[in-house]
Amino acid sequence: MSTNNTMNSPTPSLVVHSDSESKTVEIGKAIGNSMTAGSLIGLNGTLGAGKTRLTQGIGESLGIVHGQIVSPTFTICVPHEGRIPFLHLDAYRIRTPEEVDELGLDEMLENGVSLIVEWVDLIKTLLPDVDLEIQIEAPTHDSRDFLFFANTDNGKQMLDALETKNLDQS
Repeated sequence: MSTNNTMNSPTPSLVVHSDSESKTVEIGKAIGNSMTAGSLIGLNGTLGAGKTRLTQGIGESLGIVHGQIVSPTFTICVPHEGRIPFLHLDAYRIRTPEEVDELGLDEMLENGVSLIVEWVDLIKTLLPDVDLEIQIEAPTHDSRDFLFFANTDNGKQMLDALETKNLDQS
């Protein structure tokens, strides 16, 4: 498994800055509004960078009640039913390719379930193409920079929708 924390692209397609948790949730909602069934979104960032907070925003835009999305670190994978059903997966504790195979992610994506993967770089080589990768950087305690990398046509469509939202891009 790859543990490389760099993205495929040397330059992000979009960078959005957040100076609060509420802004991070707002960014997540914009991502969720642009999602389609079967989307695969990968998140990377250090512990506490905001991966779960961003996912909470995505979930809220998909109709998940605030507070239902928590970090799946110990459960590995949590399903959520909303406008688009999605799985929230934390790859941090996955140790073998067999563990990924057992989850049946390929079939779920084919059946229209979307997937949001925290620590995606740890298992990226075992997944279908990640539509949209988001690197979260924390330059200060309160601020976050979200670096977006579109890897597929679906990812580019999500990115185009995000750019039209004008989320105070950096």
